[in-house]
Amino acid sequence: MTRSDNKKHLGEVLVELGRISEAEIERALEHQRLQGGYFGQALVDLGIIEPEELEVGLASQANIPYMNPRAGQIDPEVAALMPAIWAQRHNALPILREEGWLTLLVDSPLKFGLADELARRTGLSVRLALCSARALRELIREVYQLDPVQQKASQVLSLEAFWSLATSPPALRWGLTVRRNQIIGWIRRGDKIQRHALMHNWLSFFDRLLSPPPSQLLPPHGLRRWRAGLRSDQSPPAVLIQSLSGPGGHDLIFEPVSDTIRARSRLPSSEQIATLRRSLAREAVVLAVHSPSGQAARELVTRLPSLLLKADHRSICLLREGIHAVSDDMLVASPPDDGDDEMLTFLEALDLDAVGLEIDPGNSGRWRRALGLAPLVMVVLSGMQPGELMPPGVNWLLSKSREDQSEWDLI
Repeated sequence: MTRSDNKKHLGEVLVELGRISEAEIERALEHQRLQGGYFGQALVDLGIIEPEELEVGLASQANIPYMNPRAGQIDPEVAALMPAIWAQRHNALPILREEGWLTLLVDSPLKFGLADELARRTGLSVRLALCSARALRELIREVYQLDPVQQKASQVLSLEAFWSLATSPPALRWGLTVRRNQIIGWIRRGDKIQRHALMHNWLSFFDRLLSPPPSQLLPPHGLRRWRAGLRSDQSPPAVLIQSLSGPGGHDLIFEPVSDTIRARSRLPSSEQIATLRRSLAREAVVLAVHSPSGQAARELVTRLPSLLLKADHRSICLLREGIHAVSDDMLVASPPDDGDDEMLTFLEALDLDAVGLEIDPGNSGRWRRALGLAPLVMVVLSGMQPGELMPPGVNWLLSKSREDQSEWDLI
């Protein structure tokens, strides 16, 4: 099949299909710049297109058809050209054979390698058709008459099959234990834990599924937490990830993001961002960020430099506790239990563009030093009472009265 290296941008394709306008492309690009993730997902998040329209656009971009067949329309003899375990492993299904051509239904236009493999094994020419990942998983189960729950623990599952088990419906939590010679996936539902041996392509699978991709965030050692969005055809729409890494491998925990956490992680409005940018253009800014427990404030502080500064900014954020977003352009770390003065001296020598901190305003000497660390200093505050005065030296306050409040107040 033809593989063009000169694909049009997805936005161009959707404009030609009459799905979006140039103005909506600009809206989506701005949303992508502020929120991160994929352009197509930004269109869905803004309500400009539906997930199915995104899939149609991706199919058109790759010059392959978009199909959503029912199980009764699939010839069992065609599906039987490949075993059920192969279909589950790759989330791909042979659906049609005509005039020497075999149509392979896939969930990604990038699965050219499967077409080549199928051509070698069947002696037929193979062409791809696109379907949503969720619909394709269900179709495979129906065509091969599989029960998604009755999986033998000894069976080696594909990552696609494991993720489907964990998220249909979403479990309380699930995870991976990655070691040199084996990968074990586990799923907690109530007081029971299911275990499954998994294939070894775990990192490439999650890099395709999640944004930001884990390969950019997993450290060689230590603990890390971050929030990741999923492709538009996946459920839940986002997960919280915790990882523990060392020389022996990785352990990862996934939890579906609740409505409260999604509200907590929302960003300030474009007008508030523009106001802070204008202030930064005139003078150094000390920005206090407050939420009752500090959780939403920590999440926001890790994301503000990419919103307020140029792309080549140099920024560090030191947070004492709490799950926080991780940016690929900012170092987020925990400060030492002692030696604050030594850390301040180190930060002063770096000449950074932005610093995020949790520091006690009551220590006036350290507080004054902290406020001079960078042109943009962001201080996490929690537990402020209505009418309470801001600490000395603060220019602006971004605040929420509740952790699940959707909007930020700029004062």
